[in-house]
Amino acid sequence: MFSNSTKVAIVGYLAKSGPATRGEVAKGLEIGVPTAQNNLVQLEAEGVLMADPPASEERNGQRVRYTVDADEVARRYSILGRALGLDEVQPED
Repeated sequence: MFSNSTKVAIVGYLAKSGPATRGEVAKGLEIGVPTAQNNLVQLEAEGVLMADPPASEERNGQRVRYTVDADEVARRYSILGRALGLDEVQPED
């Protein structure tokens, strides 16, 4: 999820805008549709995004709408925070 800025931007866009197709994501972020599609597929495979219909079903030309799995994003954010030592309470100045 944090491997490139495009993935982070896509997760942010979907978190703010709600479910969207690859074309809507591409337009909203001003990126190419192939770039959006490649990153959406990767994020879905990583479990960060959910797709309707899911990849496990035959899509046959159906428009796929992607949404953020907020629980999974929160889990990964927490792991990153702990790895960076940001989970400790910092004293105020």
